[in-house]
Amino acid sequence: MRYLKRLFPCILLLSSLALTGCGGSNAGTNGSVSDPFSTGTNGSGSGGGTGTSAAGVIMFTDTASSQPGSQTNMLSEFTKTVNPAVTPVVGVYQPIPFKLTDSNGTPRVGVPVTMYVYSITTLNPNDVTVGFLVPTTVGGTVTAPNPETNRQTITTDSAGMGIFNVVVDITSPPVDAFTTVTVVYKAVTNDTVPVTAYVGQLYHLDSKASALALAPSNLTFAAGDGVNATRTLTISGGAGPYTVNSSNTARVTVSLSGTTLTTTLADASLWPETVTVSVLDSAGQTASATILRQ
Repeated sequence: MRYLKRLFPCILLLSSLALTGCGGSNAGTNGSVSDPFSTGTNGSGSGGGTGTSAAGVIMFTDTASSQPGSQTNMLSEFTKTVNPAVTPVVGVYQPIPFKLTDSNGTPRVGVPVTMYVYSITTLNPNDVTVGFLVPTTVGGTVTAPNPETNRQTITTDSAGMGIFNVVVDITSPPVDAFTTVTVVYKAVTNDTVPVTAYVGQLYHLDSKASALALAPSNLTFAAGDGVNATRTLTISGGAGPYTVNSSNTARVTVSLSGTTLTTTLADASLWPETVTVSVLDSAGQTASATILRQ
């Protein structure tokens, strides 16, 4: 009897563990949970009486078809070096893909999603313009002008995906300067309690002028040339506007038309010295050529 009393707590513990393991399995119980999107609810408020739900995720970027958490909320950075004399404004045309899923990762089909600009950060907001593009024709029917100039609504396809079409115009900075712009876009569904998402992009422009040149590098006025005889040189590279100069205007004068520098003989005598004509661009670069008299 004494030994039975000692063994009784152990027997009781083993009995409790055995009872715990005898309970029913949870396998398959998740299947009984109602999925508000399984009945085809598309955000319009209809579909089996389940209503709409804000549960879900809008994913952006080129990995928008991946599972939630496998992509970031930043689009790839746009970086470009420009010559403002050649490209005064840079237009960035970009499709922005997205995917809409429910909280289980199941695509939501036929749901309107609207995207618009939430904020722009830059030193000069007037240098940045964001617009949304739509087709000018659909099935041969002209649909322009765009009725949604400040936003765009796309209905998700059979995979729960869509693509916004955006253009960002950025004024090129002065030579040897740079411009950095960040734009944050906001997307919302048309649910009663909308699914909301943000995505941002950084744009960076470096401004560099190509080397300034003046060709040909030397010219000659012949002995038979009289006053008002002319020779022309061509300016290339650099960043306008340009300023031209003559080292001796008593001998040779200069004028500018576009990228053509015209030299005019002002002294018909056979002067022995060399005259230098030069061009200065807005970036401070210079180029020169020599003028001789035979």
